[in-house]
Amino acid sequence: AGHLTTKIEDHCQKEFGLPKGHAYALYKKHGTALRGLIAEGHLSRNCSASMDGFLDQVHDLPIHELLSPDDKLRTMVSQIHPSVRKFVFTASVSHHARRCLEALGIADLI
Repeated sequence: AGHLTTKIEDHCQKEFGLPKGHAYALYKKHGTALRGLIAEGHLSRNCSASMDGFLDQVHDLPIHELLSPDDKLRTMVSQIHPSVRKFVFTASVSHHARRCLEALGIADLI
């Protein structure tokens, strides 16, 4: 989470000229920095391209340096009967979640 928080903070300073710490204040006030950026008019709710650009930028993390295959997790998930549908709930974007699952070595099980 620290890497992502840093990316969001850096992006908000660079792209929107916000002072240091303001991205975190947006998060605290609005639940997510993205919702705060929209509420304060830095991003348009009607422009999916700008929101997607923000999400792509801040989620561009070296996942394979931060996460590694987890054999215990793989064993646990693989023991769930194949007929049971598996879901991943996240506050992140789907491609980021997919990259995390791949780095953990369980993407093929979900």
